[in-house]
Amino acid sequence: MATGSTALALIVLAALVLSMLPTSLAVTSPYVRPRPRAMLSMPKDAGGQTPMQVHISTVGHDEMRVTWITEDDAPTVVEYGTTSGQYPFSATGTTTSYSYLALYHSGKIHDAVVGPLKPSTTYYYRCSSDPSREFSFRTPPASLPFTFVIVGDLGQTGWTKSKLQHIAAADYDMLLLPGDLSYADFLQPRWDSYGRLVEPLASARPWMVTEGNHEIERIPLLEPRTFKAYNARWRMPYDAGDSPSGSNLYYSFDVAGGIVPVIMLGSYTGFEAGTAQHE
Repeated sequence: MATGSTALALIVLAALVLSMLPTSLAVTSPYVRPRPRAMLSMPKDAGGQTPMQVHISTVGHDEMRVTWITEDDAPTVVEYGTTSGQYPFSATGTTTSYSYLALYHSGKIHDAVVGPLKPSTTYYYRCSSDPSREFSFRTPPASLPFTFVIVGDLGQTGWTKSKLQHIAAADYDMLLLPGDLSYADFLQPRWDSYGRLVEPLASARPWMVTEGNHEIERIPLLEPRTFKAYNARWRMPYDAGDSPSGSNLYYSFDVAGGIVPVIMLGSYTGFEAGTAQHE
């Protein structure tokens, strides 16, 4: 295992060198960026069929996608209801996984869409029929007022911890994250630690995200496919609604009963005239 980690580190270093672009040394602002804080240390996943890294995202006006990861094969089912410990409804979904550089193999990535759901209602749920972990989420309201939290470049450092504390203290309906989620930057286990880090919040309110440059993770010849981990782990409702986009990298949806349209654009996929996103 240590040999694989060393090889991955060397490949990542080579990829970073290849991807470097010239930058200007000119000082354009008196602002001084605070020093980086250390990476957070997160406990490892529980293993087996225990659902971990749970997060939710809205689908249409009255459904929610629940995504979670298990180490082993497990039922892709979400059981839910409006009373803790009672789950009269259920939904089944799909399971996928991915490998990266043949050195990393993800867990089983499950997602299932639950609904129809009532607005402004708390639902309790469990994943893969696991009785050890109950989660809950509150559905967004079907009218105004509607409260967003907007955050970018979240990462998983000491700064992230303080951001998440601020978010947790807010009474919000939905979080928008326009790029740069985990800062895994080719090191795939950091996607897992990020999933564990944000789970307490991302399992309780819909997190709607798009990609940033830190999600690209392309290595010429070795990993030519861009956004491999991002697309596998954070599926958004690009194929739902009245105007599906056909790409997980950009999409749109409505909130507050259709009063507020939200357009999530992708700046790291084609957007010039003639591209699908431009159209």
